[in-house]
Amino acid sequence: MTPAARRWIRFLALTGALVTTAYLISHFVARRTPPKRSEEARRALAPDIEVVSSDFQYVHKEGDVTRLILQAKRDTAFVDGRHKLEGVELQTFNAQGQPTGKLTANNCDYDPAARVSDFRGNVVVATAQGLTVKTEALRYDRDAESAETSELTQFARGRVSGEAVGVRFDGQADRLVLEKAVRVTVAPEKPEQPTSVITAGKAEYLAQEKRLALSGGAKVAQRGDSLSAQTMTAQLDEAQRLRRVEAQAGATLQSSEKAFVLTAQALAFDFDLAGGLTRAVGTGQSALRQQSETERREVFADRLEAEFVRGASASDIASAQATGNARLQIEPVDASPASAPEQKIIRANALRVAFAPGGRVMQSAVADGAATLSVLPLAPTPRSETKTIRAPRFDAVFYPDGKLQACAAAGGVEMVAEPSLPSAGRPPRKTTSERAEADFDAARGDLTRIAQIGNVAFEEGPRHALAERATFLRAREVVELRGESRRPVVWDDEARAEARELDLSTAGRSHVARGDVRTTYYDARRAGSAGFFGQPGAPVFITAREARAESDRAVFMGDARCWQDDSFARGDRLEISKADRRMTVTGQVSTAFYRVARPAMGKSADGSRPASSDAPVFGSARAFTYSDVERRARYAGDVKLAQGDATLTADVVDVDLAPRENRLERLTATGRAVIVQPGRRAAGDVIRYTAADDRYVVTGNLARVEDAERGVSTAPEVSFAKSEGVVRASGGASPQRVRSTYQPKP
Repeated sequence: MTPAARRWIRFLALTGALVTTAYLISHFVARRTPPKRSEEARRALAPDIEVVSSDFQYVHKEGDVTRLILQAKRDTAFVDGRHKLEGVELQTFNAQGQPTGKLTANNCDYDPAARVSDFRGNVVVATAQGLTVKTEALRYDRDAESAETSELTQFARGRVSGEAVGVRFDGQADRLVLEKAVRVTVAPEKPEQPTSVITAGKAEYLAQEKRLALSGGAKVAQRGDSLSAQTMTAQLDEAQRLRRVEAQAGATLQSSEKAFVLTAQALAFDFDLAGGLTRAVGTGQSALRQQSETERREVFADRLEAEFVRGASASDIASAQATGNARLQIEPVDASPASAPEQKIIRANALRVAFAPGGRVMQSAVADGAATLSVLPLAPTPRSETKTIRAPRFDAVFYPDGKLQACAAAGGVEMVAEPSLPSAGRPPRKTTSERAEADFDAARGDLTRIAQIGNVAFEEGPRHALAERATFLRAREVVELRGESRRPVVWDDEARAEARELDLSTAGRSHVARGDVRTTYYDARRAGSAGFFGQPGAPVFITAREARAESDRAVFMGDARCWQDDSFARGDRLEISKADRRMTVTGQVSTAFYRVARPAMGKSADGSRPASSDAPVFGSARAFTYSDVERRARYAGDVKLAQGDATLTADVVDVDLAPRENRLERLTATGRAVIVQPGRRAAGDVIRYTAADDRYVVTGNLARVEDAERGVSTAPEVSFAKSEGVVRASGGASPQRVRSTYQPKP
């Protein structure tokens, strides 16, 4: 492409030979004096003809050197001084007598008054340099020192050939103009090389300024490569070498071999002394485009400067500097929804892109000044997100095939992820940090990971978090929070959690915590344990080795412990269900509740019962469940409860609290139930306790009460109240016998 333009410019400079030839002819005719004819010969001619000569030859010499030979089959001289030459052949020679060119034409008319020569009919100009020009008419104006034709003109020199409709040369201005329909073809030097074709609506060459101007839609094409614009201007140096080309209005440099396109309102190209392209500058809506089989990569800016280096066969792009509204846009060729395509855009005040050797793909990029990286789904779904990373600077690297590999940000980073569809119903997510790194998939180029480092702050609606590091993993839809010197922490309007590792789900308000997990629920009612802990508005604390928290439930695993003041519940696994306000503990359960009120035992001196008092209740079991809605706690599996001086064991124990009060209302123990109090032991299949009358009812086959003072009672049903010191036995609903054994007092 570039060599073709250079050869064409040299060719146009040589067309001055055509003008030189025309000048010599007109000079000869002007100086030639026709021979005198007799009166009889003149009467035989037309009235306006002075004389007619046939088959003449004129030789012009300077010393002994021949400089010009003019031959004509016929010369007609008119009385008004005009001449008409027919069958014209003119040869010119240099100062050493070597041929420099030849002109042939069917006719040549010369008007001395107008000082104009007209060549017509198969006009052919051939120079010693191998230039051949063919046209049907050529006019030379000696005073204006101009030559012109409005006919189709064809020219050729070596591997260069072409045509134009209308040619004009201004000798005073040393200006050559090809008027319209300009087409130049440059044949390859070797068969395997491509042919170059140059087209334009008009071409103009100013020899003194060494400048060539193409207009009317100019294009230089070579195989699949081309340079096109509405107008082009080429500047030569003193040695007629191409040094600069300026293309205006819709300028485009394109290479199909390199899958490369450079466009702008105006493009300027600089060339080295060997003719190689070294630099291209685009201004006004500048764009640089590259495309592979799977991906399009485009750079846009107000101003775009590209640097080139000499390659194996042509100049290869080495770098591009974009300034003013600069952006790098990357998107897949296949944008069908089935492929879940993503568009990546890097914006900055300035953007510099480096290309891999050969110029076919991008190798690295630096975005400087108010830089942003945006990842946008081209086929949005309810789960997809638009992610934007902002920082003062980005450094990007590319895979060998040109796909974006990684992007590093520094100087204070903000990452915002927003649902692609407003109907998704998720709040935007924002994370700030000191620096960040984004990684992309090698096969598809999709974003796979965003790592943020240093003073990370996370915000998603009411959910907030702090950490030293945060890593977003797209495949898992999770943000991993980590820290060495400071443990990561997450909180919202209900609870706060910290651990050695925190994984926040981006699909919903859930997280996984690992390693010395510590969770605080600001209000016991949010933890589903208000009734049992006794202070509904006070916080509840939970520790465990691992935890999984979701919007309506939370699971704590590994030595899980939940407490409020001195009250606690502990087990291998603890689960809180917020929806139905339920807490479940399993695996080596132990509990302690200090604010469960119970009636005072015994009577006061005046015979009245004292007010109820708080006494801690300690328990152990294989499983424990508390429902704040039902106000019921259930212990299951090797249950043991102790309150004050009383101990209860059973397979299952249900504890019912009074509505809206942290007061024991009922207790039911089933399966090998045994209660032990000072001086008394009761056993049965079921033991029921009612706080209203401070009474135990033991049933079973057979229920048994052992009292140190009153002896042993066995019956289907035995009841007693400690405050009364009386044991009642009955047959219940069955006709079984009641047996009592009394221990005599000493």
